[in-house]
Amino acid sequence: MKNFVFKDAEVVKAEINRLLTVHPDIAEDVELMADSIEGETGLYEILEKAMSARQEADMMVSAIKEREAALEARRKRYEAQSAAYKSLMLSLMQYAAQDKVTLVTATLSISKGRTSVEVENEDELPQGTYSTKRVPDKAAIKRIIEAGETIPGAYLKTSEDGLTIRTK
Repeated sequence: MKNFVFKDAEVVKAEINRLLTVHPDIAEDVELMADSIEGETGLYEILEKAMSARQEADMMVSAIKEREAALEARRKRYEAQSAAYKSLMLSLMQYAAQDKVTLVTATLSISKGRTSVEVENEDELPQGTYSTKRVPDKAAIKRIIEAGETIPGAYLKTSEDGLTIRTK
């Protein structure tokens, strides 16, 4: 059904073009044009089909997001379980004073701890010990440009028309 909707849409466009070619005067009367399009073309049927297909796609998106959330939770449980087993193996090897153990499935070795930096308070760090990220303030840029000023490297852009869909 989904692929046919796109093909049927082309047919409807051709029907609308034919209608406007045969009766060019209806383009001047919005109400007459709407009535003619509804009665003489399959526009409304195609819009219903497209709306139904869109709702089906939205349901699939929702279901997939739920499934992803469930799988993420499951993944996190297994990550925690894996970390717990690794910690258990380290603890047992340290208790047994074994730096290296060769098993049938793996070789386990205790490695020395590595030195890393922990930052307690970023605000106290002196200049030169941190980096800053340059992020454009788009709201401020828009206000400035709308006030008539130009900003090198930025301009206002109007997006394409959108479609609002209310189902309730």
